[in-house]
Amino acid sequence: MENLRQLRSQLIDVSSFLQHPNTLTLQHTTTVRHRTLLFSTAQNERWQASKGLIPAKKHLLSFGIRFGNKPAEIPKFIPMLKNMFKVAWRNAIANKQFTILNILGLSIGITACLLITLYVQEELSYDNFHKDADQVYRINQPMIWGDWDAGFASTAPGVAVALREDIPEFTEVLRIHDSGENLVTYQPKNDAPVSFKEARVYTAEANFFNLFSFPVLEGNPETALVEPLSIIITKSMATKYFGEEEAVGKILEVRQGEDAGPFKVTAVLEDIPSNSHVQFDMMTSMSTYRHIEARQWTWVWTTFVTYVKVAPGADLTKINAKLQAIPPKWAAPAVERAFGESYDEFVPDGKKWTLTMQPIREAYLHSPITGNRIGPSGNIAYVKIFGAVGILVLMLSCINFMNLSTARSAGRAKEVGVRKVLGSGRKSIANQFIFESVIFVLVGTTIALILCELFINAFNAVANKTLSLQTEISNPLFLGGILIFILGLGLVAGSYPAFYLSSFKPIQALKGKVSNGFRGKGIRNTLVVFQFTISVALIITTFFVQKQLTYTANYNVGFEKENILQVHNLELLDPSSIVTLQNRLKQNPAFTQVGYSDLVAPNIYNEDKYKAEGPENDITTLNRVMVDEDYIDLLSPQFIVGRNFDDTRTSDKQAVILNVSGAKTLGFGGPETYDTDSPLGKHITFPGSEIIKFEVIGVVEDFNYNSLRMTIAPLMIAHKGNEDLFDIGTSFLSARVDPTQINSGEKMSKLLDEVKTELAAIKPGLPFEYSFMDKDFESSFRTEQRMTSVLNIFTVMALSIACIGLFGLAAFTSEQRTKELGVRKVLGASVKDIVLLFSTEFTRLVIIAILIAIPLAYYAVKTWLADFAYQTPITATVFIIAGGSALLIAWGTISFQSLKSAYRNPVEALRDE
Repeated sequence: MENLRQLRSQLIDVSSFLQHPNTLTLQHTTTVRHRTLLFSTAQNERWQASKGLIPAKKHLLSFGIRFGNKPAEIPKFIPMLKNMFKVAWRNAIANKQFTILNILGLSIGITACLLITLYVQEELSYDNFHKDADQVYRINQPMIWGDWDAGFASTAPGVAVALREDIPEFTEVLRIHDSGENLVTYQPKNDAPVSFKEARVYTAEANFFNLFSFPVLEGNPETALVEPLSIIITKSMATKYFGEEEAVGKILEVRQGEDAGPFKVTAVLEDIPSNSHVQFDMMTSMSTYRHIEARQWTWVWTTFVTYVKVAPGADLTKINAKLQAIPPKWAAPAVERAFGESYDEFVPDGKKWTLTMQPIREAYLHSPITGNRIGPSGNIAYVKIFGAVGILVLMLSCINFMNLSTARSAGRAKEVGVRKVLGSGRKSIANQFIFESVIFVLVGTTIALILCELFINAFNAVANKTLSLQTEISNPLFLGGILIFILGLGLVAGSYPAFYLSSFKPIQALKGKVSNGFRGKGIRNTLVVFQFTISVALIITTFFVQKQLTYTANYNVGFEKENILQVHNLELLDPSSIVTLQNRLKQNPAFTQVGYSDLVAPNIYNEDKYKAEGPENDITTLNRVMVDEDYIDLLSPQFIVGRNFDDTRTSDKQAVILNVSGAKTLGFGGPETYDTDSPLGKHITFPGSEIIKFEVIGVVEDFNYNSLRMTIAPLMIAHKGNEDLFDIGTSFLSARVDPTQINSGEKMSKLLDEVKTELAAIKPGLPFEYSFMDKDFESSFRTEQRMTSVLNIFTVMALSIACIGLFGLAAFTSEQRTKELGVRKVLGASVKDIVLLFSTEFTRLVIIAILIAIPLAYYAVKTWLADFAYQTPITATVFIIAGGSALLIAWGTISFQSLKSAYRNPVEALRDE
């Protein structure tokens, strides 16, 4: 019994010792008041309990073994982490302002970086999903219709013929043809027909699936495009036309202009992934079209895209050498046959007709300036810009976090001294600071992930993307990157204060005699200058991007492009029905003019070879559009010499009107020579034959009929009745709306309904599609508009982070200089003096940042504007406004702390003196 009483007494002593609240927290506490008594009490308890501790442990162990229970052991690091978390929490609560600023700045920066990372990752992921992506290439050539230095992603059908013949290293050669817009109709057995205008209908050869790994849901990919009149469609198209019925075997009528055919659905594909540079809804078999087979020889029908698959292990250098030998061999007879000129005459002096292989993984981001005719084109420059912006915003956030953390750490020197007196080692103190830093980054990252998920749909709407954070979170690499970021930033941000403060000697720390270290302002000021340099540069850049878009939107294109309604799809009507619709629209008082054209601005792009009559004249390239006399009146370009078409003159069907650039290119001189050598009455012919002639009846001033990205090219305007010119297969009616009658959205909506009704009365079921010319001009800069919107968002984020950092440092400075400002007020300093004193330091830093940012932004803007044919002037006004805005924002940020310090009662600041 006596032994049991002793054992019980020892167990109680051990239990009370292990549970004592001061035992585990002495070396990690941050509270320094009233610790001396607690320290001695804890030491006495430790000494008294140690006498019976070892026997008690033995009894406990034997007791546990006797009853079959192994004593539970708590890992040593868990109580340590728990205590470190308590200390971090208490410091965060004690300094709420700095805690909120730190986490807010981190969250904004990481959110921006996450969104940009998702965007950049999406851009870089194009065409990676194809099974043999490393072996598939697109064949590009020079822009043979204009600037031979520019790339051209389109080729003619003869290119594939030559590649199959001369390069055996290509195991597959594939052609895809852009056949233009098509009217697709499905006729159910017992219901009305279903018709839609489909823009993404292409034609491909039978080996399409040997190069591209698009998932097939129904049908056999090996035979899907073999037979004539075969068509493959996506899942969305199957649902659109057939609902829940099985699509394979159904018949779709595909009509382009007057040509139509019943196509049998042979396969259904999954919807094409958004990260594919080939985007289609339907694909017809090329064996259907006899006219393609008949023109296999041509090298100038450049509406095809050619792909090749290289045999594994093939020498690309040798293949490239073979490629360069193909155009002189194969293109020369084709050029002679088409234009009646030799290969050397066709290729400009100093230029070469080359063929280049481009990996399909680069086809999206590295497409030539002429773009991609069968899908979207990206821009690697914008990926680099956004990637740089993401890194810079994250750097601003990290700098802000480190700046505030180090600034705040200077106030914890005495705490470090007390902890050292109580027995904490340098390693323990350093671990505490690093742990707190990691916790801050963890919280900021968690909030950023939540914000990213909340705002990603809005970002997708602005950037025209389909990004998803949830998909990435399931990716181990993404999670690993997040973890490395948290630990890395936490370690970097916490290491400096950790190792610096932990090196203090206790006596010096308690007396406040520490070296400059964090009290020195050099590092903090440098970081503030860097933050505002980036922010001001982004502000200037964003201003100029918006200024350029505004400039192009308001640029005088040479005619009044506003209030012009353009009705599409009229090639699906016969010519007489088009005239009927045109006459009915003319009778509508809301329209002042209605004209016909086969193309509409800003998309008049139909180049061909022509020459002035006479063997001595050179062959040149002209854009060509076919119109009636009403279309010329609608645009109203300024005639320098000559006249418009006259429908009463039969000869005008063979007449043409040139722009000034076209007249010069043909050798007819400029306006200054027209008085003595007029181009009127001269003739234009096709190369190699002067049987067909077109008389020049007028010359108009140059006007922009294409995107403002390009300079004005030579243009020939022909009459719609000219039967000697190739019909490109599209037709439009353009009607100028009277703004005095249609002056509201409601009236415009009613007018569109009236046009739709007139069209339906002529051809029921024809899809009504329209556009406005001024909006089409604006849409040619849609990429830049999206870039501006995204850049605006991240500029605001960057500026917000800089302001958060500035506010935090202003608060820290105010706290550090409390007594100094109190003394100044006692000595007679006014509120104005205190505000100026407080603001001058930060104003100087912002001005330095502005001076550094201006040349950087100037270089970036000048480089970006080089891609535009018409550039907004780079004026000093923008730099002044941007710099002034940054100063005002900075003053507004620090004004609260300035006024707070100025109005503070000096008695409160000096009451401890």
